[in-house]
Amino acid sequence: MRPDSDFSSFEGVPLVLASGIEIAGWEDAAPTATFDDGRLTGSTGCNRYTGPYSVEGETVELGAVASTRMACVPPADAVERAFLAALERVARWRSDVEGLVFLDDGDAELLRFVVAAPPADQD
Repeated sequence: MRPDSDFSSFEGVPLVLASGIEIAGWEDAAPTATFDDGRLTGSTGCNRYTGPYSVEGETVELGAVASTRMACVPPADAVERAFLAALERVARWRSDVEGLVFLDDGDAELLRFVVAAPPADQD
């Protein structure tokens, strides 16, 4: 992703969380996100979620998120709570060479996503 990337280039691109969750072992339950036609969908690391989004300039508005309610084992349970709480604080976005970054209203980085690697071929 280039620093001058257009947000619309993320439409339909599967993303995976690269940073923003300060819980030991979060990488084993890394949340995912896909932006597509005004809907944000993905995994919290345990449950699936969906919600509306809109973008105007560098402002992003994430609407109410609905998710499945399966029980999650540690650390996925804590990752899910932290991730959903961070999504509620998102106010702005930017992209840089490392990925898509969500910021709070004070411009502090909340979550950083990178393009998800395609699954390895299974023979």
